[in-house]
Amino acid sequence: MKKNVKWAVIFGCVVLLCAGVIFFGQFSHGTTSAEIYVDGRLYKVIYDLGRQDLQSFRVETEHGYNVICYKSGKIWVSEADCANQTCVKYAKASLVGETIVCAPHKLVIKIVGTDYKKVDAVT
Repeated sequence: MKKNVKWAVIFGCVVLLCAGVIFFGQFSHGTTSAEIYVDGRLYKVIYDLGRQDLQSFRVETEHGYNVICYKSGKIWVSEADCANQTCVKYAKASLVGETIVCAPHKLVIKIVGTDYKKVDAVT
């Protein structure tokens, strides 16, 4: 009888450990940041994309300007003076590996980090 109790206790501990890892693992997030390149050179790195208040700044280049905003783990181009406005129409980027490109201004925003829990259909 003592053997059965011993195995039941071990099994119960393993189940509780697994449940704890699953439960608390949902609340842990990796770090996500954004790298902004202009003309192929690193212009700026935003280390804290998860800020809850809206942050924005303007990137001026010889080709024109872009206004970049970020909040709650998402980054987007809110305004640009390029002709096609593709960068403004692009969805807010939040997943590691996503990029936003403004070809006329030679601007690239790239999401980098270790938050691999969120994946899109491609990855």
